[in-house]
Amino acid sequence: MKFSFGFGCVICGLAITQYEHIDPTFPDAKVHDPKKIALLCGHCHDQVTRRAWSKDYVLRARSNPKTFQQGYAKDAFDFRDPFHLFVGDTHLQNVRCIVRKSSGDEWFTVEPPEAPEGPPRLSAKFFCSKGLLELEVLQNEWFCPTGVWDLKVEGPVIELWRAPREIALRLRARPPHGLEIQRLKMLYKGTGIEVKSDGTTCLVVNGGTEIEMNTSDVTNADAVFTVP
Repeated sequence: MKFSFGFGCVICGLAITQYEHIDPTFPDAKVHDPKKIALLCGHCHDQVTRRAWSKDYVLRARSNPKTFQQGYAKDAFDFRDPFHLFVGDTHLQNVRCIVRKSSGDEWFTVEPPEAPEGPPRLSAKFFCSKGLLELEVLQNEWFCPTGVWDLKVEGPVIELWRAPREIALRLRARPPHGLEIQRLKMLYKGTGIEVKSDGTTCLVVNGGTEIEMNTSDVTNADAVFTVP
């Protein structure tokens, strides 16, 4: 059902959602008919529950979900300095980027706040092995295309799945001072990047050379890995 709504609120497109029983209402429902249920974020759900918005408004949004109009479900992180990034069981602090290619391309950047007391600004793109974008973080907002196999958002945890037993990405937010990349398997411009279940981070460069890192602390670095 989440896939049919683009993994987000049919009205506003936010990715953290609840099920709205349109007709009948949840207390009166004897059968949970998918054709009479929609995904709504907490704010939009509250507007309907308080009768500020009509059920007809939900039905109209359900027929043309906001996620499909914009091409993604979205939400945002809450970060403040000092910021700590955990990649598997490796701790990073005051790091500009995780991977820098010899071409100058960077993967997973952390930029300083634009203003005093502002948040550090995270940006990253996560791709599958075919080069298709599966999730993007752009200055602390994150966007998930509607075509992914499955997106699960439960509290601070974001999971992307490619198949029933194939996890692509698991992020866990530690607001306001941290983010964990708990699992990852992706290809970035010819470099394979994987965070394994045991916490090891592994890079495969040009299909051959492997670089592994685990149980490390990296601070005040411009780039954690520099690869061809």
